[in-house]
Amino acid sequence: MQQFISSLRCPITQNRLHLVNESEIKQLKIQTDAFNQFQCTFGLIDSSNQYFYPIYEDIFILLSHYAIYVGENEDSRKQFSFDKQRVFDYYNQVSYLLKGQYNIYGDSAKWVDFREVSEEYIRHSFLHAKQYLPKRGEYLLDVASGPIGSPEYMSISESFTTRICVDISVNALLQAKYNMQKAKQKGIFICADITNLPIANDAVDAVLSQHTLYHVPKNEQKVAVEEMYRVAKWDSKIVIVYCWFYHSWMMNISLNIVQLYRIARHFAGKIAVKWFSKEPKLYFYAHSPKWFKRSLPFSNQLKMYCWRSTNKYFLNLYIHKALFGKQLLSKLQKIEKKYSEFMATFGEYAVLVISKQKSE
Repeated sequence: MQQFISSLRCPITQNRLHLVNESEIKQLKIQTDAFNQFQCTFGLIDSSNQYFYPIYEDIFILLSHYAIYVGENEDSRKQFSFDKQRVFDYYNQVSYLLKGQYNIYGDSAKWVDFREVSEEYIRHSFLHAKQYLPKRGEYLLDVASGPIGSPEYMSISESFTTRICVDISVNALLQAKYNMQKAKQKGIFICADITNLPIANDAVDAVLSQHTLYHVPKNEQKVAVEEMYRVAKWDSKIVIVYCWFYHSWMMNISLNIVQLYRIARHFAGKIAVKWFSKEPKLYFYAHSPKWFKRSLPFSNQLKMYCWRSTNKYFLNLYIHKALFGKQLLSKLQKIEKKYSEFMATFGEYAVLVISKQKSE
């Protein structure tokens, strides 16, 4: 952890950060709600001595929202947008529950089919991103890691010395720390915004981001991918699991009226959340495969593979034990593997693999 501090940057000034101890913190005479919330005895301060960041339970709190201004001029930080605030609020109020040996999101059953008939198929998809990452390395950056609540997700970092978990939620990072300690894996934990990663250029050996990018405001998703690209070393991989939603022809055709209902509910929710909702609602926006190929400056280094072609709605509707569900999913899994690049855009979920290489 001490070694990696030299690679951290202030998300507001982009300056280097250095460690301050309890006596040095007292000299700063900080008295704010953010400081009292974390009750820290160590922290980080940027080289211009303007912004202080707590270290809480070995978590680097490098989200500008929590930064404590200790400078003499005007505080230059920006507030969250409405949609980013939604994501922040949602993940800071979500509950957790124990499944197997790990803590997972309390709302996981909304998105994951935990039935026995789908177990092997789901387990295989959870492992899928691993094959596109390097076989070994020092640092794996897990962008918006969440709690890392499954043995499959945990195993992805087995061949790396350290997994760097970045998330907008301190609660999620506490769960990730707990789960990684159970798995006896080494971790560094950073509370941060993935559109403004507080990490130096070319600092990590690989980047992983699963089921997160589509929760970033649509106009900031490009910035988030560029940030992942920036912090990755040359000749490394950036692996992103993405959902196409209504861009998936397989789901549009197979779910039909159910899919039309989901789309209508989605757009109605965008209106309702601004006027009626009092509880945090999770933001979601899915760009198309063409958008990625057209918008990214390094799109020539991008390939798409199938992560899983189906969603929970499809599985609940068509896959049942009495109707040979396991056999059907086994066949589908083989199709996804054989025609991976086609199923990546025809199905629901894709693995976007970016190879960071210098132009010739």
